[in-house]
Amino acid sequence: MRETDLLVVGAGAAGLSAASEAAKHGLAVTVLDDNLLPGGQYFRRLPTGYHHTHETVFDKERQRANALYATTGQKGITYLNDAVVWESPENGVLAFARGADSGRIRAKLTIIASGAHDRPAPFPGWTLPGVVTAGGLQNLLKGQRVIPGRRAIVAGNGPLVLLVGATLARAGAELREVVEAAPILKRLAGSIADLIAMPKIVRQAVDYRLAIMKSGARLRTGWTVIEARGADELEEVVLAPIDATGKVDRSRARAVKADLLVVGFGLMPSIELVRLLDCKLEWKPLRGGWVPVRGADFETSRPGVLAVGDGAGIGGVEMALREGKLAGVIAAERLGKLSRDQAANLKAPIQAEIAKVETFRRGLERLYAMPPAFLDLLTPETIVCRCEDVTAGELRARQDAGFGSTAALKGTTRTTMGRCQGRNCLRTLSALIAQASGQPIEQVTMPRPRLPARLVTIGDLLQEELPPIEMPKDPHLPRGERVS
Repeated sequence: MRETDLLVVGAGAAGLSAASEAAKHGLAVTVLDDNLLPGGQYFRRLPTGYHHTHETVFDKERQRANALYATTGQKGITYLNDAVVWESPENGVLAFARGADSGRIRAKLTIIASGAHDRPAPFPGWTLPGVVTAGGLQNLLKGQRVIPGRRAIVAGNGPLVLLVGATLARAGAELREVVEAAPILKRLAGSIADLIAMPKIVRQAVDYRLAIMKSGARLRTGWTVIEARGADELEEVVLAPIDATGKVDRSRARAVKADLLVVGFGLMPSIELVRLLDCKLEWKPLRGGWVPVRGADFETSRPGVLAVGDGAGIGGVEMALREGKLAGVIAAERLGKLSRDQAANLKAPIQAEIAKVETFRRGLERLYAMPPAFLDLLTPETIVCRCEDVTAGELRARQDAGFGSTAALKGTTRTTMGRCQGRNCLRTLSALIAQASGQPIEQVTMPRPRLPARLVTIGDLLQEELPPIEMPKDPHLPRGERVS
């Protein structure tokens, strides 16, 4: 069993900021990350063996990225890459799989900075080769300098739509159209007062818009993708407007030739670990859906466990950096390395910055707000669960037969039981249940979390030396209970 003062799960913007700040004040910090290289999704690092031959537009964050990468070698920090946290056998202890180096760590305090993943919105043809998510496209461009197609369309909802459109244009793709589901142009006047709290980000957005215009592509707002067509790969994309009631107007649909469709319907917090830790969750649709309930010091309902960054509610990289830094100060204070007055002096400027980002985020949420589900895009043949090839028609047929809960649908169709463990389908499954039952999606009971929190191999688990298993006299009793 390893020991550490502070355990940070995730080496993205929030996690590395927290680790760096905590180590500055004398804490022994261990960082676990399931990626091979630090930086997370936003500050994705080029693979080992790659090198820069010259500066490009994709290196605009290089200075901040390099500073974060350097955190892994900072005094007081132990960085373990390619380490998948999969279990919490007891309070304050996390088990991780890392090949021959698999093991368990006991920490006085834990910060979960698990980040986020793309929010899927299934539609006919979304599984065709040539259809990729916004996050996947960004990873290919940042980490590999690869464009997986030439004639490109970007569709979805949220700030990533503009960013991806501009990125593709600058990378040399033939950008055909960029379509945003929300009517952002009509809402801009009502959001501008909050948006100018972060003028640098606003300037970036204007820059993205100009790059799209310069490419010759058209930006449509209040439109969405409704179908991707092709035999063995993407050949054309069908787009349609959304009317004033939020319904898709299929009578005005139009097809556009393309071999690359990038879809980005926002992000969802990665909550697998906080669910496994039995942290209380709340529904915040504008923050990505289910998020951990947090106190003022980022502590979850499980004592000693803090959650920061996009894994605690989508807020973007600027919020993640600041929340991480503040969490590092909080950890140093909690563990006795800073006095209350010292911590207060350090917290004040960070909290002021967070307040500005929060104001900006509220404006952004109003600008891009959309209905919580895109169920209008589903046809009976549309695959909802990609891992198990379960269609919307199969799920609705099961519902008609009386299988109305997530547990019942999971057990009878294997939805959420594949490799992604529900990351790609649980949101849609819950929306279908909410629609059929007439209840709000936040009242839909989620499937019970089960081990492992993330997939690991049996080979990794066999590397860990464990004490003999202590079994109850009655093996049917829950863990920890004994027959008197």
